[in-house]
Amino acid sequence: MNPTLSALGLAVVIGAVGTARAEDPTCWVYFGTQATHADRGLYVAELNQATGSLSAAHRVADKSNSVFMAFSPDQSHLYALAEVSRFGGRPVEAIESYSTDRATGRLTSIGEQVSGGSEACHLSMDPKGGYVFAANYDGAYVEAFPVLADGTVGPRSCVVNHSGSGPNHSRQQSAHPHSINMDPSGTFAIVADLGQDKVFVYRLDRSTGTLKPNNPPYATVPPGAGPRHFAFHPDGRHAFVINELEGSITAFNWDAGRGILTPYETVPILRRDYTGLNTAAEVVVGKSGRFVYGSNRGDDSIVVNAFDSQTGKLTFVQRMGDGIKVPRNYAIDPSGNWLVCANLTASSASVFHVDAATGMLKLMGTIQVPEPLCVRFLQR
Repeated sequence: MNPTLSALGLAVVIGAVGTARAEDPTCWVYFGTQATHADRGLYVAELNQATGSLSAAHRVADKSNSVFMAFSPDQSHLYALAEVSRFGGRPVEAIESYSTDRATGRLTSIGEQVSGGSEACHLSMDPKGGYVFAANYDGAYVEAFPVLADGTVGPRSCVVNHSGSGPNHSRQQSAHPHSINMDPSGTFAIVADLGQDKVFVYRLDRSTGTLKPNNPPYATVPPGAGPRHFAFHPDGRHAFVINELEGSITAFNWDAGRGILTPYETVPILRRDYTGLNTAAEVVVGKSGRFVYGSNRGDDSIVVNAFDSQTGKLTFVQRMGDGIKVPRNYAIDPSGNWLVCANLTASSASVFHVDAATGMLKLMGTIQVPEPLCVRFLQR
C-alpha cells in the first residue's frame, strides 16, 4: 500500500465499502493503529449490524502512530493522537482533527496541534465538546486542549504532572498515567496511573481549561496492580478500572455529585493456571450495564463478568479466546449486539456477537488491519 491515498482513490475505496443492503443497519468502524511504515494511519470498515459481517478495512488517514481516537459528542469530528517530526526530525506528539462524513465514512483533515511532548498513549473527549484530553505514559503527565469554534484543537490549556512509584520495580519505577476519562456530566476527569496504583480525580475548570485535584484527590487499587483503563457504568453509581500488572478489575462506587471513587471489590480476570507473562488491557461495560468485559494480553482472552445491579458484585461468565491475539483495545457497537476487538500483533480485527441474555461472545469473523490499537464506531 502506498504511504498516501489520493482523494479520488479514497472516494472510490470508500464507495466500494458502502455496498451493504439498504435495509440493513450499518455503522462505520474506525481503527487507530501503531503502524509507522507504509501501512500507517487510520482505517475504516463497515459493520452490518443485522448480520455482524465486517467489510475489508481501508485507510482514511495516513499519519504515523495514529494510536488512539475520540469522537466529538455529535460525532461530526474525530480527534486522533499521532506522531509527527519536529525539532530536527525528533518525533513528537500531535492531535489530529478530522471532520467526518456519515454517508461515506470519509475523514477530512482540518487541523493539527503539536504539543512538543513525547507521544501520548490515550485520548478522550469532553462530553460537552469543549476539550480534548490526553494521558502521557512516559512523560508522566495529563493535558487538556480546548476545541475551537471550527472543530480544531487549540494550544493546550493545562498540563498536570504526576510523580510517585509503586512496588513493581520493573514497571512502577515512576508515575505512568495511562488513561484519562471525563465523567458523564463533564465535571470530573479520571486518571488511572499505572505507576502509582492510584486512580486520580480532577475537577475541570471550564473557564480556564485547567484540571484541579478533587477532595479526596484519588482512590487506590491493590499494591502492584497497575491501573490502566477506566469505564463508568451507565447507572451513574459505579465504575471500573482494569489493572494491567495484576490481571484484575477493581470496582468502585461513584459519588457523581462530589467526584469520589470508593473501591469495594477487585476480581481476577487471569486464569489461575496461566504461568506466562500477561498484561491486562481494556475494560468495557456492555450497553445494558449487565456485563463487564476485560482483556488479557498473553493469555489472549476477553473475560465476561456479570454485574449485579443490587450488590455491584462481578461474577465470572466466560473466557473467550477464539480469534484474539494481544487484544489491546475493543468496543461494543451502538446497537450493543457486536463487539469488535483490535488484535495488535496479529494485525487483525475480530467481530463477536454479544448475547443479550448472557453477555457471552461468539466469534463471527476476522479482517486484516495493520497493527490496530483502538476501535471506535460512527453510526450511519
